[in-house]
Amino acid sequence: MDGWTMIGIKRMRPNPVPAARETADTPDWRSAILADPSRVLADAELMNTLLGVQADTNVTDLNAAARARLQSEITLLKAANKDLLDRLRGNLAAQASAHAAVMGLMDEPSLSALDRRLAGHTATTLGLEAVRVCLEGITALPRAIAILPAAPGLKMAMMGEASECLGAPDPRLSAPIYGVQASRVASEAVIALEGRGFSGVLCLGSARRDAFRLDDAADLAHFLARVLERRLEALMER
Repeated sequence: MDGWTMIGIKRMRPNPVPAARETADTPDWRSAILADPSRVLADAELMNTLLGVQADTNVTDLNAAARARLQSEITLLKAANKDLLDRLRGNLAAQASAHAAVMGLMDEPSLSALDRRLAGHTATTLGLEAVRVCLEGITALPRAIAILPAAPGLKMAMMGEASECLGAPDPRLSAPIYGVQASRVASEAVIALEGRGFSGVLCLGSARRDAFRLDDAADLAHFLARVLERRLEALMER
């Protein structure tokens, strides 16, 4: 038996043991631990030894349980923080893409040029399979791809009184809207359009099933739709 007093065990007082003489080669454990306590706290076996907890005991170690619970909470917080940062980075990237797409739309001098921009640069910039603008009552543009005429009542049939509709595309309308690309559109954001002389919908089709979900925010899609409304008004009046 050594000279240390064991917790929970009564024993006779040991004979005094002369203190070891410190030398220059003796490690300064106290200073080392104070400088970096995590080296001790991270070692479960060492902490149990310091607290007098034996590995095979049936006694509940409240300190160990509290540490385990705290560690679990820290792990969850780290995971939540990483998820938040990932979402933030994704939102910033989406915002930058939306701004780039909008700037491109503002430069087009005609409806035909706007149609080509929407079908090509806008869809590519936003990472979409297809972009469609369906306007009720307009005359079809020659060789149009993105700006399409629609029958009266299309917007009401697709959205009712809502201003947006996110999720899987309606199989009844997907082919007429997206054409040959319909089979590759797994999710879509449909935003209502309303301007001087026209009414319709902006359809953003993605090949990713999780790109547009029912509970997602559609602020950037609405921003794109509002800018598109203004540009359509200006070009249709010419």
